[in-house]
Amino acid sequence: MLAQLTIAVGGLLGLMFIGLPIYVALLIMTFFIQTVLIDGSLLSVVAGLYDGIAKPSLLAVPFFVLAGNLIQSSSMGERLVLMILRLVGGIRGAVPISCVLANGFFGAISGSAPAATATIGKITYPALEKTYGEKLGLGLIASTGALSTIIPPSITMIIYGIATETSVGKLFFAGIIPGIILMAVLAVYCFLKRPLGEGSHVTQSEYDSPVKGIPVILFPVIVLGGIYAGFFTPTEAGAVAAGYAFLIPLLIYRDFTAQKIKDAIINSARITSQLFIIIASSIVFAQALAMAQVPQMLTTALGGMNPTLFLLMLNVILLIVGMIFEPGAAILILGPIVASIGTHLGIDPIHLGLIVCFNMSIGMFTPPFGLNLFVSQAVFRKPLERISGSVWPFLAIYIAVLLLITFVPVLSTWLPALIG
Repeated sequence: MLAQLTIAVGGLLGLMFIGLPIYVALLIMTFFIQTVLIDGSLLSVVAGLYDGIAKPSLLAVPFFVLAGNLIQSSSMGERLVLMILRLVGGIRGAVPISCVLANGFFGAISGSAPAATATIGKITYPALEKTYGEKLGLGLIASTGALSTIIPPSITMIIYGIATETSVGKLFFAGIIPGIILMAVLAVYCFLKRPLGEGSHVTQSEYDSPVKGIPVILFPVIVLGGIYAGFFTPTEAGAVAAGYAFLIPLLIYRDFTAQKIKDAIINSARITSQLFIIIASSIVFAQALAMAQVPQMLTTALGGMNPTLFLLMLNVILLIVGMIFEPGAAILILGPIVASIGTHLGIDPIHLGLIVCFNMSIGMFTPPFGLNLFVSQAVFRKPLERISGSVWPFLAIYIAVLLLITFVPVLSTWLPALIG
């Protein structure tokens, strides 16, 4: 069985190293495992590709992706930043702190880290660069965009819940306190940084209207409040978010054009297609590993490990995996295995799920392959090496908070237990 695991993982990494798309590499290794290692049927692979994405709960993903793209195409992101600046504009570090808070709010709206990085980054980067320099601006935007992976409703949490049959609602609750702690630590870091130049405000615009900023602030209240109050499920919340992100710019702000709507829909369809083909191929690969009894082997091998030592080892592995794999693929492949071992060791499944998702958020901006790094490169036209070199202080902050929630599980389990 160890040989099977080595072949599966080594072959997958080798195929990715030569430049094959991740879903192609996953499918090739799935076919190899099914036909060579376990003499299985290829019909199960074909059926698994369909069954893997034919789940109603996955409908939340395209809805939240569409919501993020609609916000990105409208003035809602800029209005959000300006509203937050009014609240914190009188304190030191107002611009970087507003970037942190705006990304937290954006995460509570769309759950998409790349969309948050692009939307909030375009608005705050000029003022950040002028006041605090290029390095802090690039690093802050790339890292705080990853808050969308932790702050509910996180797409990553939805995928983990589906992969491991863990309550998505409880995972959402689990992310609230760690998300607030992380935002607070980032805000303190920004407060302590000394400005390099003059100008502590984002340039005001025609969107600078307190009254018209209210619908943006209400957005996360409606989406998350509806979930937590039991008015709708996470999937229905995605539909509400997409509808709200469409109607507010169309009817109140009146800054939507037919071309903007078309571009948002096309971009959402492209991103959803990419996600779903990775989801489908990851699921059949995980199923092939299960048929090869790899999860059982790992559970037997690690079942006697100290839970604390296991969590430390898991953090190291996931930090490395997050640098290489897309979060959805990593969770679908490793999630069931990790959940099985965690259950055997008596680790709370909600606590374990949050640790996995938190690690994936770090992978979003960890060099050399963090997705937010490439989004920042495309938006700001800066060399990838320069962007990668700017994220290290924020990487240290994220890892410190990760260790805190790893060793203090009540931070992620108290609220789900309280709400029930």
